[in-house]
Amino acid sequence: MTPAVEITGALFIDGGDGHEIRKGDRAGQIVYRREPRARFECLRCRTTEGPVSGPDDVREFVANVRADHQTRCHPAPTEHHQPRKAA
Repeated sequence: MTPAVEITGALFIDGGDGHEIRKGDRAGQIVYRREPRARFECLRCRTTEGPVSGPDDVREFVANVRADHQTRCHPAPTEHHQPRKAA
């Protein structure tokens, strides 16, 4: 039997809509009609990081968001972990 898996976050990436210029002095560059974008939603603390847009910003965000978010993540209390109130 496989152990239970806990999903703690979701990384959403939209690669955008663009095309590469094949000829001329701008050959190899990508022209975007809709730039790439990304966001991260933490299911533990119920926060959202991002959104960011642009190819360079998305690349850096995706590479670092999980590790960076762990330093700021404080799980939201659930009904089972609520502090008790004095009577």
